Amino acid sequence: MGEINRKAFDDMCSEKYSNGDWQEISAELCSLWERYLGDSNWHPFKRVKNGGIWQEIIDDDDEKLKELKNDHAEVYEVVTNALLELNEYNPSSRYPVPEVWNKKERRRATLKEIIQYLFSKSKRPKRKRS
Repeated sequence: MGEINRKAFDDMCSEKYSNGDWQEISAELCSLWERYLGDSNWHPFKRVKNGGIWQEIIDDDDEKLKELKNDHAEVYEVVTNALLELNEYNPSSRYPVPEVWNKKERRRATLKEIIQYLFSKSKRPKRKRS
């Protein structure tokens, strides 16, 4: 959770920069935003009250995010999703947290699904007949 999807940067750069340098540009942009996300001094959130509960949401007035949205709108959602995930799972130090994912349903896997998967992949020893 909290990792940037590099494929989104690759797709955006391959369309936007048709010359052969798009891979380098993609890697630089992705690395730049990974550094921004890891910077615990940068806090692009604002607190709002929603139904009597305080929540942190993305601050649309943040300069870095405004620049990203204006220059590279294609990856804005990818970056903000990663930022929200980091803030939810690890707000103090902001490093990505591994998460088991159910790819078919595009969501986090439940503990029950993880156990079922592990049992289905384990090799059970065959009983010897005497």
